[in-house]
Amino acid sequence: MTHRIMTDPGRPDERAGTRENSSSEGVLLDMHVHSCHSADAMTDIATIVRVWRKKRILSLVCDHDSIEGSRRVYGEIRRSDPDIPLLLAEEITTAEGEIIGVFLTEEIPPGMSAAETLDRIRDQGAVSIVPHPFCTFRPSAIRREVLHECIGRIDIVEGYNARTPMPEENDQGRGYARKHNKPVSAGSDAHTPFELGRTYVEMPAFEGPKDLVRSLSAADIMFRKTHPAAHYVTRVVKRVKRAVG
Repeated sequence: MTHRIMTDPGRPDERAGTRENSSSEGVLLDMHVHSCHSADAMTDIATIVRVWRKKRILSLVCDHDSIEGSRRVYGEIRRSDPDIPLLLAEEITTAEGEIIGVFLTEEIPPGMSAAETLDRIRDQGAVSIVPHPFCTFRPSAIRREVLHECIGRIDIVEGYNARTPMPEENDQGRGYARKHNKPVSAGSDAHTPFELGRTYVEMPAFEGPKDLVRSLSAADIMFRKTHPAAHYVTRVVKRVKRAVG
């Protein structure tokens, strides 16, 4: 796996190694994006689709406790290219922290235990991702003891989250994934348009859940950290949306 890390938007990327896994048939996928269907995000559906059309970077839209954003994004994209998989996803608020489901067929309600949520994901034949697992900045991150209990049932660990303020916490996620032989995902965790298209994986084409996990093991990573001020913007967006209902 090759990691291309861009730490400063004004500087060229710092490349590590060679692109041994790159392929002309590859897929570019930002594996953690929020649309306006999340209470704290402002990116509309048309903007996410436009990034795909211009840059060919797909977004895994996993709104908080909603599948509607991903349904609308992939409804638009698949009109142009029906061969692209229907990536319905959701970042689910469990009683013990957040878990992402990918290739869902229906929305999963929040508030259940992490174990029950993972059961619901598995029952749909979908894939589970644990997002920002060691981020101490987010109270929504999965509780450590629950992660340890559930890791055998989790398919993917997010090892590159562009909104995680402390680099060592992303490092911890990747180390934990290695220890438990789990593939690593990378995502912008974008809540605003300017964050899109900056962090993604380049991986072999895939069709279904098992293909996604397998392809991710051969992925290259493009990672660029988001400025911490993005969290302030998110808080403002959440307050404004709450005020206007």
